Amino acid sequence: METPLRSETNFMSARFTIVLVVLLILIGGLVAVTQVLRTSDDVPDRQDRLYRISSDEISSVTLGQGDNKITFVKLEGRWQFQGQEEDKLVQVDVGRWGGIPALLGGPAVATNLSESDEELGTRAYYGIDPPWSRINITSFDGQTIEVNVGDKTPTDDGYYAQVTGSEILYIVHASWADVIMRLLTEPPYPAEQSSD
Repeated sequence: METPLRSETNFMSARFTIVLVVLLILIGGLVAVTQVLRTSDDVPDRQDRLYRISSDEISSVTLGQGDNKITFVKLEGRWQFQGQEEDKLVQVDVGRWGGIPALLGGPAVATNLSESDEELGTRAYYGIDPPWSRINITSFDGQTIEVNVGDKTPTDDGYYAQVTGSEILYIVHASWADVIMRLLTEPPYPAEQSSD
């Protein structure tokens, strides 16, 4: 015959085992849901990109707008650009330049217009032929990406953009294009050097 103490111990062991089983099921469920979300196409990290290049692979960037042009080059691990004296390279202000290679690595697009059911106009209709501005990115292995940035969208929150050689027309976020093209009009001179 079982004593009351032994029966109470068996009951507590059974209850503890049930609690552990329920916890394991909950943890397993959370892991499964997390894995499904990571592989989902709706995850922001998997959204469309205008192009992709590792920021470490970028060797030079040329920005152009009309007759204005500026080129940034990475020499011996340091980013530099041509300053007021054409034969002299100036090191960039790291405070202003720090995140630029990452921004250039693969800008997210707001909309892929080529996927819409609407008939698209000509490249000139979107300000891409000729473009409002151009961004040329060259990698250390010699590959080049040329981005043609067109007019602003009617809502002013994006620009039309197309990579040379591609038929796909995108809308990129206005903030991305504005930050990049600001380097053309306001070069990142070091703090001790003025552009005046």
